[in-house]
Amino acid sequence: MKINYLLQVVALTIGLAPVSILQAQVASASSETRTENGHTVQRWKNFTGISNFNIEVRGKIEVTDDDKDIKNLSNDGYLEITKTVFGSKRSIVIESLGAGKFSKEYSEGRTKMAWDPNGKAWLGEILPEIVKSTTLGADARVNRIYAKGGTSAMLTELHALQGDYVTAHYAKLLLEKDIPASDMPSVIKTISDLVTSDYYLSTVLQQNISKMFVTPEAADAFYQGTLKINSDYYKSVVLKEALKKFPASPKQVKMILQSAGTINSDYYLSAVLTSLLEEDEMKEESLTDLINTSKKIPSDYYRTQVLSKALDKKGVSKSGLKAVVDALLGVGSDYYKTGVVINMSDNNTIEPDVQLQVIALINNSVGSDYYAAAALKSIVSNQKLSDESFKQLVNAGGKLGSSNYASEVLKKASQRTLSKSQLADILEASHSINSDYYLSEVLLSVSSQVRSADASVKEAYRQAAKKINSESYYGKALKAID
Repeated sequence: MKINYLLQVVALTIGLAPVSILQAQVASASSETRTENGHTVQRWKNFTGISNFNIEVRGKIEVTDDDKDIKNLSNDGYLEITKTVFGSKRSIVIESLGAGKFSKEYSEGRTKMAWDPNGKAWLGEILPEIVKSTTLGADARVNRIYAKGGTSAMLTELHALQGDYVTAHYAKLLLEKDIPASDMPSVIKTISDLVTSDYYLSTVLQQNISKMFVTPEAADAFYQGTLKINSDYYKSVVLKEALKKFPASPKQVKMILQSAGTINSDYYLSAVLTSLLEEDEMKEESLTDLINTSKKIPSDYYRTQVLSKALDKKGVSKSGLKAVVDALLGVGSDYYKTGVVINMSDNNTIEPDVQLQVIALINNSVGSDYYAAAALKSIVSNQKLSDESFKQLVNAGGKLGSSNYASEVLKKASQRTLSKSQLADILEASHSINSDYYLSEVLLSVSSQVRSADASVKEAYRQAAKKINSESYYGKALKAID
């Protein structure tokens, strides 16, 4: 059985994280890290049903340039490798003697064999696989490889390593080097391509943001790399941390939204979008793209939180407001939907065609008379309405099932200085109100403007008043214009 398969989880023993050992057909495996006499000792044991493979490590170990022998041990250093196949056992023990000296022993069964050639040959066979499957001697190996071949040599070495933890560990050591700025995009891309674990990839990216954002091209590569993170949590953490440290260019905003758009969690997606909205300056196109991305949030609460924060940005464009209305179509809650409409109306200038979209949204998708009335009153109070928008708004208000809320909308509309056509629109809309009291209240609210209008408007007023059955309310309404 190839040693590389057997050693893919040695990471558990040498500061090394677990990796897949399925190819080794492992029946059982265990690992432990413990302190013995002030020294950290790590062990790994693997049983396949055919063979046992054990490694014990203490201290720091440096391998030779060809990765086939041990070059140096720290004063507390110790390495033991044991393999048993069908009862046949081989083992190597290398131990520091201090002052840069160490002993090497090789045994087959209970019999010690000559180190050279027996032990040296076996170590030379297995050690190259061990160093590529673990972090054994990683610091010295990175120093050696980088010194000889620079970034290119290290990227080649990353491809040769086995296991996400090992690759990520080497990547961190590489990023501690003074990497030329022009090399950083390829470094980030290689790491993102090779490390498949969300945890390890996100850790490398998050811990090296400042180092990686050395150029716009490197920052682009960083955000492109986040697309490789599948975990909603880890992806959101990396994106938010990067946005906290560096402003995003319009190009990078597109990449961030592309990456964030793959997040399934309402909470984490909204958190990333909210972090983006905290940018001091955001281009019109970027803001509209962000609002469109919010449509991927199913939660009414989180979607409208993002939309409301987007509306807090100064000078939201017409296209941005249209995108908000479009995003509200997917919101089921009347409370959250109208809350955003009121925010839009209170803080933005809404163009006539967008006004019609908003009014249609309220008319067609808000079931609650209370919330619909609140939104319509906000619009009529805060916006300069076109004649068509005014007509559609009072029509929507008059058709509310509650005469109370219908009258509130029409009375709010009557507080404006009204044109002849707008007076006629209110009077026409008032026909839908069934309550004598509330209908008379609406008529009284426009009576002062009707008195100074022409005969056609007064006639329209009288026609509306004829719907009042109560003689008291009817008389009061007519008296108001005479």
